[in-house]
Amino acid sequence: MGRYVSVMALLLLLLGGSLPARAGGDPDRGMIRALGIEEPWIETAVYLTSSRDNITSAGHTWNANVEWDVAFNRRWGAEIDAPGLLAAEPLGKGATALAPLTLGLKYAPLQWGDDDSTDAGILAIEGEGSWWPNPKPNAFPATGSNLSGQLLAAFRHGDHWFQGEYGLSRRLAADARSGWFANSAIGQRLGDTFNVQLEVDANHISVDDNGATVMGLALTPQLGARIGRSWLVIVGETYARAGGQRGYTATTNVLLEYSFDHDEDSAGS
Repeated sequence: MGRYVSVMALLLLLLGGSLPARAGGDPDRGMIRALGIEEPWIETAVYLTSSRDNITSAGHTWNANVEWDVAFNRRWGAEIDAPGLLAAEPLGKGATALAPLTLGLKYAPLQWGDDDSTDAGILAIEGEGSWWPNPKPNAFPATGSNLSGQLLAAFRHGDHWFQGEYGLSRRLAADARSGWFANSAIGQRLGDTFNVQLEVDANHISVDDNGATVMGLALTPQLGARIGRSWLVIVGETYARAGGQRGYTATTNVLLEYSFDHDEDSAGS
């Protein structure tokens, strides 16, 4: 799989130099980011995310993180994930740790359409590196320092769209795992305010109860709402299982986005 990812990345780099970038309009071209998929468009925005599992027998865990996206130009952008918090309830008594610090560089050479066109799409590649400053793998398994590379895609026709994120992760330290991941989502816009999406994630970097690396599967229905031009909120419930796990684990997710690109568009209108 790593060979195919490398070939696709090379093709994007070769084709990107001869194609025009986005001419104008919103960077997302009328699409909405999914909860568990990195968006392929280049933007300047900040995301606040929160996830809390519903495992009552073992005690809840709660993750909170801030993601900063910066657009250098219409093709190049960067990402910083920090600060973040990992915590086991009861808060203040259970284990806590700073979440891994992540730095990423994104290149989107193939872009067409805009938010007003019937069809639009983006293809991008991204490389990320994560470093865990205070590792506590016993309390937070499958977490650690790692490197990853991924292909990102998004296509829209009318009010419907598809998003995908496909790549490889390489363990560097702590309890991070090496393996592949493939995440996809379909979405639909419901008027000017609301949207719905269904996300399906698969990977081979999950961990079972015995600490072994296994295949993980997750399904996340989600509902999003725009608040004005600059704000977006998404809520969703993830149903996941790892390896031969009986039943599933449910996790409640919330994402809040503020887009500086949309703010600039409003100020200029």
